[in-house]
Amino acid sequence: METNHELDYLSAIYGNLKVMTINDLKKRIVVSEITIRRKLKKSKAITSYNMNGRYYTLPHLPMFDSWGLWNYNDIRFSKYGNLNQTIIQLIHHSPSGLQAETIGRLIEYAPHSLLHRLAVKSNIRREKLFGKYVYFSYQQQVYQTQLDQFKSKHTGYSAVEVDIPCQTAVMLLIEKIKGPKDNNAQIVKRLLEQNVTISELQVERFFEKNGIKKKRV
Repeated sequence: METNHELDYLSAIYGNLKVMTINDLKKRIVVSEITIRRKLKKSKAITSYNMNGRYYTLPHLPMFDSWGLWNYNDIRFSKYGNLNQTIIQLIHHSPSGLQAETIGRLIEYAPHSLLHRLAVKSNIRREKLFGKYVYFSYQQQVYQTQLDQFKSKHTGYSAVEVDIPCQTAVMLLIEKIKGPKDNNAQIVKRLLEQNVTISELQVERFFEKNGIKKKRV
């Protein structure tokens, strides 16, 4: 296996640090900025997609979540690269497409103008379904699977009673507060143990209706 000497070199420079800027590196390496950038490129360093792309982390340092995102002191990185590529890949890898609000929560950035440009350039697909715009992969096979999943899921929604008894709603909110990181299935299980009958679909719809966001790990 070929050794990445630039990565080994920069790892020693970074030490215990997770992120650095070009200026930070210039204080530690007595070489030109061009040389530093070349070393970063050869080491496959990752650039932050916010903070004007000023921060760099080395490929083995981030602890990416299931979406391929990593947040370090509000400096955000993506295994997919820049913000445009991140949005495209988040949509592509989603099981049933994504709405703008969901994308915004994931990347912590208002994506509407970017989504419009990406749709115009045919990097993603946009469709208005059930009264909302939904973004899908531009790859035909992935798009069709996502569309089928979305329609199946939301057709099921229409048959579900959104409003639930006040007492059930209160108990649901209490369980959400107790376990903010728990998924809907875990919450439903605990409620059933208290003889409160509610489905995962009703829980999801209740949270959506009341603007309750899923807690990110």
